[in-house]
Amino acid sequence: MPKITLDEFCAHWVSGKWTTAMASRLENNAFNFATVAGEYAKRQFQASFSSGGFCGGEKWAPRTSRWGRKFTHPVMNDTGALAAGIKGEAKRVDIVGRRSNNTRIFRKGAYYWIYTTEQSVPQKGKRGRKTDRYKNYATVHNTDPKFGLYTVNQYSSRRPVHRQFIGFSPKIEDHIALHFVDMIFEGFPK
Repeated sequence: MPKITLDEFCAHWVSGKWTTAMASRLENNAFNFATVAGEYAKRQFQASFSSGGFCGGEKWAPRTSRWGRKFTHPVMNDTGALAAGIKGEAKRVDIVGRRSNNTRIFRKGAYYWIYTTEQSVPQKGKRGRKTDRYKNYATVHNTDPKFGLYTVNQYSSRRPVHRQFIGFSPKIEDHIALHFVDMIFEGFPK
C-alpha cells in the first residue's frame, strides 16, 4: 500500500489553501476521537467493579483461600479505591514528517492515557508487601503472573490470583469502532 502525506490525503477533498484547513480539522477530530473513546474505555474499566468482571465479561475468580473466604465484600471492591483510582488524560503529541519536496511539516497527534493512582500499601491481614519495582496495586492484577512479584500478604510467598480490570478489551474496541470512528471525518465533504 503506498504511503501518502496528510496534505495529499486532504487534497482528495479540497485543493489549494484549504488543504491546510482540512489537515487542522483532521488533527482536531483525531484529538476529539481519542478523548471520547478514551473516556468511554475508562468508564467501562470503572464499571468492571460493579459488574464483578473485566468489562462486564467473565466474572473475576472468587476467593478460594480459607483466609479470603472470610471477607464478605465483592471481589476487588473492598474500599472502592481501585475503581476510584482509574484516571484518564487526553494528550496532544507532535508528529514531524516530510513533504514530497523534503520540507518538514509539523502536525499534532492524539492519545488518551488511562492509568490508576491507587497505591499498594501493605496492610496487616490485607495486602502483600510492595517492592520498589511495582508501586501500583493494579500491577497485582494486570501484570502477567510470571512477572508479578506480589504475594497474598506479607507473611506468605504464595502469589495472588490475577483479575484484570484495565487493558485491551475486544468489547470496547468493537463499540468504539461502531460508534466513534466516524468522528475522525466529521466536517469533511462526503
